[in-house]
Amino acid sequence: MEKENWTSADIRAIFRMDERYKSIQTLYNAEERGEIPKAERISRGKIQVRNWKQSQLPAIGSRFGFLPSPNRQLVICKYIQKGGVLKTTTSFNEARVYALNGIKTLIIGLDFECSITDVMLPKSQVMTLEQNHRSLGLYQFLAENAPINEIIQKTSLPTLDIIPETHDLVVLDKWLNQQKRREYIFKDRLLPLLSEYEVIIFDNGPSWQHLIENSITASNVLMCPLGCNLLAYNASETNLSSIFDFQQEMGIKDQIIVMFPTLLERSGLSQQIYAQYLSKFNSYIIPIPIRVSVKGQEALVCKQSILEYAPTSPLAQEYYELITAIWQKITGQNMEQTARRSNTAMMEIAQEE
Repeated sequence: MEKENWTSADIRAIFRMDERYKSIQTLYNAEERGEIPKAERISRGKIQVRNWKQSQLPAIGSRFGFLPSPNRQLVICKYIQKGGVLKTTTSFNEARVYALNGIKTLIIGLDFECSITDVMLPKSQVMTLEQNHRSLGLYQFLAENAPINEIIQKTSLPTLDIIPETHDLVVLDKWLNQQKRREYIFKDRLLPLLSEYEVIIFDNGPSWQHLIENSITASNVLMCPLGCNLLAYNASETNLSSIFDFQQEMGIKDQIIVMFPTLLERSGLSQQIYAQYLSKFNSYIIPIPIRVSVKGQEALVCKQSILEYAPTSPLAQEYYELITAIWQKITGQNMEQTARRSNTAMMEIAQEE
């Protein structure tokens, strides 16, 4: 279950406030001035403890978050031709963290297995949606002219919405094949109605089809998680070739490509694959790996980002560093810190060998 109440210590941990502010009094002063929502006071013995609701976190993040709002709408296509490399897990964590920082975010599920919908929405809400076929997803919007507001669903954060995946995605893919300018349907008909969102994330399945072509064409950022195992490594070059070929065919230019390693283990093979990624994809890769961790799965069960579920854990620190580095790259901020991290990572690997 999602956590409902957050203390000042929780707030400091989620937003990494101790790294930027000298005293917790900064948070209290902002509350008194009305810069952040007022907390409920709960008695614990002789003292009153501040407790904020989950729905209040984005407003706090707007003031004390570590990610500034982007100066343009970011449309992100998350895709890799390999399942099981934390694609949906990282999409979920990125979206939650953006939303916690007060950035209005929308996830659009495009996986036939409905992965991101299962993670983001309670089962009771998904069951309710399945009873109302007019408000399920993109097929109803594009093929049956359902209003856009009927397919967008709210989540537990007021700054995070989702267009859930449905089993009609298979039908939608076939429908797209019959349309004129079929690769541009999302860009021409969907994106113009989503201008209120600062970040849009298309979470795709691993199989190349018309939905993926549409999400790539509509996006200004293409993001690929690279699993540090043999099967994922073997698929990585084919994945990049397919993307480059499609970009050239569609005349897509100035699309930012971001790669980052996932599922890093202590084994020699996993470390060697990680080193190969850093070398082969040097122009695109963020050298901050997400390691294998039970905490990450526990956070998903609770429908929380790892920064909410276990903010002081090593995995939370990895996600914090990765998401911060990604944000710097896709918003055009300088990447000096990431470059230093890349050099350090290469030196560590060389020493281990």
